[in-house]
Amino acid sequence: MFSYLFGRAFMRWLEKLADEEPPEPKAADYRPGPTPKVALTQPAPVSSTPASDPPTAASEWVFPRVQRAAMGSLFEIYLAGREREMLIGAAEEALDEIERLERQLSHYREDSDISRLNQHAPHQWVRLEPRLYHLLKRCAALNLQTEGAFDITTDPLTRLWGFRRGEGRVPSEEEIRAALENVGMYRILFDDEDHLIRFTAPQLSLNLGAIGKGYAVDAAVETLRFYHVSRAVVHGGQSTIYALGSPPDAEAWEFTLRDPRDHETPIETLSLRDQALSTSGSYEQFFESEGVRYSHILDPLTGSPSQGALSVSVIAPAAADSDALSTAFFVLGPEGARDYCRAHPNIRVIMMHEQADRTLEITRIGFD
Repeated sequence: MFSYLFGRAFMRWLEKLADEEPPEPKAADYRPGPTPKVALTQPAPVSSTPASDPPTAASEWVFPRVQRAAMGSLFEIYLAGREREMLIGAAEEALDEIERLERQLSHYREDSDISRLNQHAPHQWVRLEPRLYHLLKRCAALNLQTEGAFDITTDPLTRLWGFRRGEGRVPSEEEIRAALENVGMYRILFDDEDHLIRFTAPQLSLNLGAIGKGYAVDAAVETLRFYHVSRAVVHGGQSTIYALGSPPDAEAWEFTLRDPRDHETPIETLSLRDQALSTSGSYEQFFESEGVRYSHILDPLTGSPSQGALSVSVIAPAAADSDALSTAFFVLGPEGARDYCRAHPNIRVIMMHEQADRTLEITRIGFD
């Protein structure tokens, strides 16, 4: 599994955290999700209720960590500050917001807004609450900016290729063509005045898996800022990270990208401050048929799994964008990613391709 390894500043902080005696972690009941895109190297989980921690002088730095299961993954928030109870309370509020978004965005929950939309929008206009409506408009904008590479309507293809149930199958060309009749953001109608949406294809279905966790991480960071938390790291399912501020003794948080094939060889060390980092990869969710490996990342234009990169990492100001673009650039390839970054200079990209001789080719975009 691809992995992040926290850098020196973060490791010093985690060593301080490890010296504390944590209580038993809270249990959480949640639906197991797919294997995360990337792994986050970290010490053992701790509870967000450190009742056994000794009193701390107001002038000392404290480093609590909270966690909660949501969206089929484990969300964690690492904090640095001087008021333990305030930090933990803010983090719990942030995790509450993530749980609210799970209830709204999950296509696994029959009572979610997305499930309601998928059920009724092929037949009638459906009114959405404003924030969800604007999220879908944001998805439509990203779809245009990436020339269709980012698309939240690929669920019929995901089902067709067997990735939804983890079984894997190679469909016929006729089946792919039929599924593509229900794929495409242009098949969604928007009414901006009344926040209404309608589908123009009978079996069109939305799946926010390529942006939902990033959007939830952004919401958590916004909540932390509301409560005046200025130093933290938030990750969702270990696939998307947001670095808020910096650690107490450094200018930025450090992360090291590693070779996805051996999970050990360091490739790139990144320093992040008020930025997000997301990775998509073809090395986790795939199946093989007749000697061909098929990745779970589907090209919305061809209807088939995207081939080429081992992994794509994106640095962006917002986690929703880094999450979405890491998938889009996997489909677009290096040249498409370069074109996008020319128009959006605040985006940086690291792509890894395996050559025929098994050497790793690294493409860095936006680092000039």
